Amino acid sequence: MFDAEGHDDGPTCPACGVAPTRRFAYAEGFEEHECDACGWRSDEEELTALRRASGDLLEREPSTPSPPVGRPLRA
Repeated sequence: MFDAEGHDDGPTCPACGVAPTRRFAYAEGFEEHECDACGWRSDEEELTALRRASGDLLEREPSTPSPPVGRPLRA
């Protein structure tokens, strides 16, 4: 889990032009930006890609069981 420190000195929002945006600086060495006015996020493309690949397990529809192969065993 990453811990960020927020600052109100980010660049101008590319979506709506409001300045400044909120800048989140992470100790790991990367930054993210977020606009309070319109909700734009600098990591939106990455989040969209993660939501698209939900990882749901697909299952087959129930069907009738196949008949047994060969003769039944007798003791």
